[in-house]
Amino acid sequence: MTGSNAARSDYPRSEFPDWVLLCEEPRFSELRNETTAECETSEGQAMEVSFWLVDPPGASYFSFNCPGLHASAFDDYAPPSLVCSGAAFVLFSLTIRGAVHHFVYTAAPAGKQSLEALTDPPVCRRRRFGLLPRGDGEHYAVAYVDRQWISQDDDWRFDAHVYSSETQEWSSHRLSLLHLSKSDKLLCCKHTLYYRHIAVAGSLGWVDLLRGVLLLRNLFDGGDPVIEFIPFPESRVNFLDEDGRPHRACEYYCNVACCDDLLKFIEIEFDDPLVRTSRKGWRANVWNRKISWNKWEIRSTVDVASISVDQSYSALLPELRQGDFQKLDLQKLIFYAPVLSTRNDDLIYMMAKVNAQDETAWAIAVDMERAAVEAMAPFSLGRHHYHIAKSRHA
Repeated sequence: MTGSNAARSDYPRSEFPDWVLLCEEPRFSELRNETTAECETSEGQAMEVSFWLVDPPGASYFSFNCPGLHASAFDDYAPPSLVCSGAAFVLFSLTIRGAVHHFVYTAAPAGKQSLEALTDPPVCRRRRFGLLPRGDGEHYAVAYVDRQWISQDDDWRFDAHVYSSETQEWSSHRLSLLHLSKSDKLLCCKHTLYYRHIAVAGSLGWVDLLRGVLLLRNLFDGGDPVIEFIPFPESRVNFLDEDGRPHRACEYYCNVACCDDLLKFIEIEFDDPLVRTSRKGWRANVWNRKISWNKWEIRSTVDVASISVDQSYSALLPELRQGDFQKLDLQKLIFYAPVLSTRNDDLIYMMAKVNAQDETAWAIAVDMERAAVEAMAPFSLGRHHYHIAKSRHA
């Protein structure tokens, strides 16, 4: 991480931020701090996880340490990663010599944090796991959806596999789509199931930025989970080509976040989506939808040309200066991806660079309601993705 906001191992516990922008790919380090927790895999390999947290828009990260394990043991095609997080829990995936391991880190104060290795799931396929905290905050469920084409039925079959931290066992459930509308069922069948997850009002959601959120309800009720589907706004900009495929990966344009039962969806509308360079105009559109609603409502819209940047930021990022004029202009940056706050507010975070070849990128907080920059911080972008996570170490 670059800049003066690098995370410190001596970060005072009382100063841990409420939430962070967390890099989904780890660093490997033997350094430990007060967040470090450890466990062993089923083969007896020791594992350590530590967090290095800073206030947003600074970028936080986590580190792995596998004592005695050579780097060649890790899978180049499935690097260690953060899968998802919820409340005090963080789910990690780690592939060692071809075997996939999942771990759940539980944040807690004063040395009570823990790291648990999950038992192997009943169906050993590479699927994107999700994690959902239980309402009491003491336990969680880890789940994944398995979708298979059944030729004799000429249809897709959906199964949910659910791990309970309370029983430390997996259970398997056949899912029905009969209650869904024809359009929602079609979207479920085309859903990628691999991008990322969000916790939505007691349900676990799989996000497909092109289509919508596949919700899995009733994970703690003792019965079979139930599928629901929430499509993204119909009024969004069409970034598809003539073959129905997006011009660019959707994460460059869109993102989704949740605050309790409120879903927030952002889409960046570029003047020219085919050319991602500086000095190009764009508009940010944010929608709201509560789970009980049957439609999305536009929350806020802002044009980059109308976003004000205080002169104090010129010392931090002089490249924003517009010619000989004093005005600072965000259009001089290359917009890489939007990130939404997980609070019920109007903050968005734009990930941007001055030049495409730069190793240093910028996370810039923009207040949509005020059309003004609130904060900015440098970080190392590389090929990393960033995830909003709650910080529960205090």
